[in-house]
Amino acid sequence: MVIALAAVFVSVWQGMISQKQLEIQREYNRLTVKPHLNYSTGWISSPDEWEIILTNEGIGPAIIKSTELMYKQSKYEGWDKVLEAAGVRSIRKGSWNLGDGAPFAVGKSIDYLKLNLKEGEMNGYIGISVLISYESIYGEAHELSFSF
Repeated sequence: MVIALAAVFVSVWQGMISQKQLEIQREYNRLTVKPHLNYSTGWISSPDEWEIILTNEGIGPAIIKSTELMYKQSKYEGWDKVLEAAGVRSIRKGSWNLGDGAPFAVGKSIDYLKLNLKEGEMNGYIGISVLISYESIYGEAHELSFSF
């Protein structure tokens, strides 16, 4: 009877240890594919072009869930409309609109927005806010927000 109870106790204990090891392995797996979107702004590649560069500096792909562009508390779909509202569409040199559900690979870098502005011409804040919601391949939600 004592041996049977000891065997049951050991089995339950081993089950608990196995469950904890499984949880640790799952957390490790999530961390090994965690995306991290980041941005840089300024006259990065030319003194005649102000730009926003968007990069995935994480170790896993980012799945874009949504992109929100705002100007004066109004939401806009795509760069055309928000730049028009802000009065700077005429100086746009290039831009990317990120589609919902689109993957953004590890190490990928894009010129998210380029404006024809020479160094020193950007006298202050345009007033556009960007919010990019994205997920890891495990569905963990992340956000990147910035204003310029």
